[in-house]
Amino acid sequence: MLFCYLDESGNTGNRLDDPEQPYHYLVAIMVREDMVSLLTSQLDQLASEAPTAVPLGEYHGQEMFSGRGPWDGISPKTRVQEYAKALSVIGKAEASIAHASINKPGLSRLRWQSPHLLALQFLTEKIEAWVRQKSDPLSQRALLVADQNHTEEQYAVELVREMQQSGGPVGVTRAIKRIVDGVYFSPSERSRGIQIADLVAYILNRHDRISGRVQLSTSDIAVKKLFDDYISPHCVTWRERWPR
Repeated sequence: MLFCYLDESGNTGNRLDDPEQPYHYLVAIMVREDMVSLLTSQLDQLASEAPTAVPLGEYHGQEMFSGRGPWDGISPKTRVQEYAKALSVIGKAEASIAHASINKPGLSRLRWQSPHLLALQFLTEKIEAWVRQKSDPLSQRALLVADQNHTEEQYAVELVREMQQSGGPVGVTRAIKRIVDGVYFSPSERSRGIQIADLVAYILNRHDRISGRVQLSTSDIAVKKLFDDYISPHCVTWRERWPR
Protein backbone atom coordinates (compact mmCIF):
# COMPACT_ATOMS: atom_id res chain seq x y z
CA MET A 1 0.00 0.00 0.00
CA LEU A 2 1.05 3.57 -0.63
CA PHE A 3 0.91 6.13 2.15
CA CYS A 4 -0.03 9.46 0.57
CA TYR A 5 0.96 12.32 2.86
CA LEU A 6 -0.91 15.53 2.04
CA ASP A 7 -0.17 19.17 2.76
CA GLU A 8 -0.85 22.50 1.15
CA SER A 9 0.55 25.91 0.36
CA GLY A 10 -1.19 29.20 -0.35
CA ASN A 11 -4.24 28.51 1.80
CA THR A 12 -6.16 31.72 2.49
CA GLY A 13 -9.44 30.04 3.37
CA ASN A 14 -12.41 31.61 1.64
CA ARG A 15 -10.47 34.73 0.74
CA LEU A 16 -9.74 34.34 -2.95
CA ASP A 17 -8.33 37.79 -3.76
CA ASP A 18 -5.02 37.78 -1.87
CA PRO A 19 -2.49 39.11 -4.45
CA GLU A 20 0.40 37.45 -2.57
CA GLN A 21 -1.24 34.00 -2.62
CA PRO A 22 -3.05 33.55 -5.96
CA TYR A 23 -2.65 29.75 -6.03
CA HIS A 24 -3.70 27.03 -3.63
CA TYR A 25 -1.45 23.96 -3.93
CA LEU A 26 -2.15 20.53 -2.50
CA VAL A 27 0.68 17.99 -2.62
CA ALA A 28 0.87 14.26 -1.98
CA ILE A 29 4.12 12.50 -1.09
CA MET A 30 3.44 8.87 -2.01
CA VAL A 31 5.56 6.31 -0.17
CA ARG A 32 5.34 2.52 -0.16
CA GLU A 33 4.53 1.18 3.28
CA ASP A 34 7.87 -0.65 3.46
CA MET A 35 9.73 2.66 2.94
CA VAL A 36 7.86 4.83 5.45
CA SER A 37 10.23 4.01 8.31
CA LEU A 38 13.22 4.94 6.15
CA LEU A 39 11.72 8.31 5.26
CA THR A 40 10.98 8.98 8.94
CA SER A 41 14.38 7.90 10.23
CA GLN A 42 16.23 9.91 7.57
CA LEU A 43 14.37 13.10 8.47
CA ASP A 44 14.74 12.42 12.19
CA GLN A 45 18.50 12.21 11.69
CA LEU A 46 18.64 15.41 9.63
CA ALA A 47 16.51 17.26 12.17
CA SER A 48 18.79 16.16 15.01
CA GLU A 49 21.78 17.59 13.11
CA ALA A 50 20.10 20.83 12.00
CA PRO A 51 22.14 23.95 12.89
CA THR A 52 19.24 25.65 14.65
CA ALA A 53 19.53 27.40 18.01
CA VAL A 54 16.77 25.20 19.43
CA PRO A 55 16.06 21.53 18.62
CA LEU A 56 14.19 21.21 15.35
CA GLY A 57 10.96 19.36 16.02
CA GLU A 58 9.16 20.01 12.75
CA TYR A 59 9.98 21.10 9.22
CA HIS A 60 7.97 24.01 7.79
CA GLY A 61 8.80 25.27 4.30
CA GLN A 62 7.92 28.91 4.91
CA GLU A 63 9.87 29.10 8.17
CA MET A 64 12.87 27.32 6.71
CA PHE A 65 13.08 29.34 3.51
CA SER A 66 12.43 32.74 5.11
CA GLY A 67 14.54 32.26 8.24
CA ARG A 68 11.76 32.35 10.81
CA GLY A 69 11.05 30.34 13.94
CA PRO A 70 13.89 27.91 14.72
CA TRP A 71 15.71 29.07 11.57
CA ASP A 72 16.02 32.66 12.76
CA GLY A 73 19.63 33.81 12.48
CA ILE A 74 20.68 31.00 10.13
CA SER A 75 22.25 32.23 6.88
CA PRO A 76 20.23 31.87 3.65
CA LYS A 77 22.92 29.62 2.15
CA THR A 78 22.77 27.23 5.10
CA ARG A 79 18.96 27.19 5.10
CA VAL A 80 18.86 26.29 1.41
CA GLN A 81 21.41 23.54 1.99
CA GLU A 82 19.31 22.11 4.82
CA TYR A 83 16.20 22.39 2.66
CA ALA A 84 17.96 20.40 -0.06
CA LYS A 85 19.02 17.73 2.44
CA ALA A 86 15.43 17.30 3.60
CA LEU A 87 14.08 17.09 0.05
CA SER A 88 16.74 14.53 -0.87
CA VAL A 89 14.94 12.05 1.39
CA ILE A 90 12.21 11.81 -1.27
CA GLY A 91 14.61 10.01 -3.59
CA LYS A 92 16.14 7.91 -0.84
CA ALA A 93 12.71 6.64 0.17
CA GLU A 94 11.77 6.03 -3.49
CA ALA A 95 8.78 8.30 -2.99
CA SER A 96 6.74 9.99 -5.71
CA ILE A 97 4.98 13.36 -5.86
CA ALA A 98 1.50 14.24 -7.06
CA HIS A 99 -0.03 17.70 -6.92
CA ALA A 100 -3.04 19.80 -7.87
CA SER A 101 -3.48 23.56 -7.77
CA ILE A 102 -6.34 26.02 -7.85
CA ASN A 103 -6.36 29.48 -9.42
CA LYS A 104 -8.15 31.37 -6.66
CA PRO A 105 -8.97 34.58 -8.59
CA GLY A 106 -10.41 32.42 -11.37
CA LEU A 107 -12.35 30.42 -8.82
CA SER A 108 -13.98 33.56 -7.43
CA ARG A 109 -15.44 34.32 -10.87
CA LEU A 110 -17.14 30.90 -10.80
CA ARG A 111 -18.54 31.53 -7.31
CA TRP A 112 -16.85 28.49 -5.76
CA GLN A 113 -15.67 29.02 -2.20
CA SER A 114 -13.41 26.10 -1.25
CA PRO A 115 -10.15 25.84 -3.17
CA HIS A 116 -8.91 23.23 -0.71
CA LEU A 117 -11.76 20.79 -1.31
CA LEU A 118 -11.51 21.24 -5.08
CA ALA A 119 -7.77 20.57 -4.92
CA LEU A 120 -8.44 17.48 -2.79
CA GLN A 121 -10.92 16.12 -5.34
CA PHE A 122 -8.56 16.70 -8.27
CA LEU A 123 -5.54 15.31 -6.43
CA THR A 124 -7.43 12.21 -5.27
CA GLU A 125 -8.55 11.54 -8.83
CA LYS A 126 -4.96 11.81 -10.06
CA ILE A 127 -3.68 9.46 -7.34
CA GLU A 128 -6.44 6.97 -8.15
CA ALA A 129 -5.57 6.96 -11.86
CA TRP A 130 -1.84 6.62 -11.19
CA VAL A 131 -2.25 3.81 -8.66
CA ARG A 132 -4.55 1.98 -11.06
CA GLN A 133 -1.67 1.66 -13.53
CA LYS A 134 0.87 0.25 -11.06
CA SER A 135 2.02 -3.36 -11.40
CA ASP A 136 3.78 -3.42 -8.01
CA PRO A 137 1.40 -5.06 -5.49
CA LEU A 138 2.66 -2.66 -2.80
CA SER A 139 1.52 0.31 -4.88
CA GLN A 140 -1.98 -0.73 -5.94
CA ARG A 141 -3.79 0.79 -2.98
CA ALA A 142 -3.39 4.18 -1.34
CA LEU A 143 -4.16 5.65 2.08
CA LEU A 144 -4.55 9.43 2.40
CA VAL A 145 -2.94 11.01 5.48
CA ALA A 146 -3.44 14.76 6.02
CA ASP A 147 -2.62 17.39 8.61
CA GLN A 148 -5.08 17.24 11.48
CA ASN A 149 -5.16 21.02 11.95
CA HIS A 150 -7.43 21.85 9.05
CA THR A 151 -10.70 23.75 9.27
CA GLU A 152 -12.32 21.65 6.53
CA GLU A 153 -11.38 18.26 8.00
CA GLN A 154 -14.92 16.86 8.19
CA TYR A 155 -15.78 18.16 4.72
CA ALA A 156 -12.69 16.39 3.37
CA VAL A 157 -13.81 13.09 4.90
CA GLU A 158 -17.27 13.49 3.39
CA LEU A 159 -15.83 14.41 -0.02
CA VAL A 160 -13.65 11.29 -0.24
CA ARG A 161 -16.57 9.11 0.86
CA GLU A 162 -18.72 10.67 -1.87
CA MET A 163 -15.97 10.03 -4.42
CA GLN A 164 -15.74 6.39 -3.35
CA GLN A 165 -19.46 5.97 -3.92
CA SER A 166 -20.22 8.01 -7.02
CA GLY A 167 -17.32 10.28 -8.01
CA GLY A 168 -16.59 13.90 -7.16
CA PRO A 169 -18.94 16.88 -7.36
CA VAL A 170 -17.01 18.76 -10.08
CA GLY A 171 -16.49 17.62 -13.66
CA VAL A 172 -16.96 14.19 -15.20
CA THR A 173 -15.70 11.71 -12.63
CA ARG A 174 -16.11 8.07 -11.68
CA ALA A 175 -16.12 6.35 -8.32
CA ILE A 176 -12.65 5.79 -6.90
CA LYS A 177 -11.76 2.24 -5.90
CA ARG A 178 -8.05 2.32 -5.02
CA ILE A 179 -8.20 4.74 -2.08
CA VAL A 180 -8.40 2.74 1.14
CA ASP A 181 -10.99 3.95 3.66
CA GLY A 182 -11.33 7.75 4.00
CA VAL A 183 -8.82 10.44 4.94
CA TYR A 184 -6.74 9.87 8.05
CA PHE A 185 -5.60 12.93 9.98
CA SER A 186 -2.40 13.28 11.98
CA PRO A 187 -0.78 16.28 13.68
CA SER A 188 1.97 17.44 11.33
CA GLU A 189 4.52 17.51 14.15
CA ARG A 190 4.12 13.73 14.44
CA SER A 191 4.37 12.96 10.74
CA ARG A 192 7.58 13.42 8.76
CA GLY A 193 5.62 12.52 5.64
CA ILE A 194 3.29 15.50 6.07
CA GLN A 195 6.31 17.70 6.77
CA ILE A 196 7.96 16.65 3.50
CA ALA A 197 4.69 17.42 1.71
CA ASP A 198 4.78 20.89 3.29
CA LEU A 199 8.34 21.48 2.03
CA VAL A 200 7.40 20.39 -1.48
CA ALA A 201 4.16 22.40 -1.58
CA TYR A 202 5.97 25.59 -0.56
CA ILE A 203 8.59 25.25 -3.30
CA LEU A 204 6.02 24.27 -5.94
CA ASN A 205 3.95 27.33 -5.14
CA ARG A 206 6.96 29.66 -5.15
CA HIS A 207 8.28 28.11 -8.36
CA ASP A 208 4.92 28.61 -10.04
CA ARG A 209 4.84 32.29 -9.13
CA ILE A 210 8.34 33.00 -10.51
CA SER A 211 7.72 31.10 -13.73
CA GLY A 212 8.25 33.38 -16.72
CA ARG A 213 10.28 36.00 -14.89
CA VAL A 214 13.21 37.31 -16.90
CA GLN A 215 15.18 38.55 -13.92
CA LEU A 216 15.50 36.11 -11.03
CA SER A 217 16.52 37.14 -7.52
CA THR A 218 18.90 35.07 -5.44
CA SER A 219 15.97 33.45 -3.63
CA ASP A 220 14.22 32.77 -6.95
CA ILE A 221 17.33 30.98 -8.20
CA ALA A 222 17.39 28.88 -5.02
CA VAL A 223 13.71 27.95 -5.51
CA LYS A 224 14.34 26.95 -9.11
CA LYS A 225 17.31 24.76 -8.17
CA LEU A 226 15.42 23.02 -5.37
CA PHE A 227 12.55 22.37 -7.78
CA ASP A 228 14.76 21.15 -10.63
CA ASP A 229 17.00 18.93 -8.51
CA TYR A 230 14.71 17.44 -5.86
CA ILE A 231 11.05 17.86 -6.86
CA SER A 232 10.59 17.74 -10.61
CA PRO A 233 12.32 14.33 -11.03
CA HIS A 234 9.79 12.73 -8.66
CA CYS A 235 6.57 14.36 -9.95
CA VAL A 236 4.65 11.47 -11.51
CA THR A 237 1.15 12.92 -11.86
CA TRP A 238 -0.54 16.29 -11.45
CA ARG A 239 -3.65 18.22 -12.33
CA GLU A 240 -3.10 21.40 -14.33
CA ARG A 241 -4.11 24.50 -12.41
CA TRP A 242 -7.90 25.00 -12.43
CA PRO A 243 -9.65 27.04 -13.63
CA ARG A 244 -7.30 28.23 -16.37
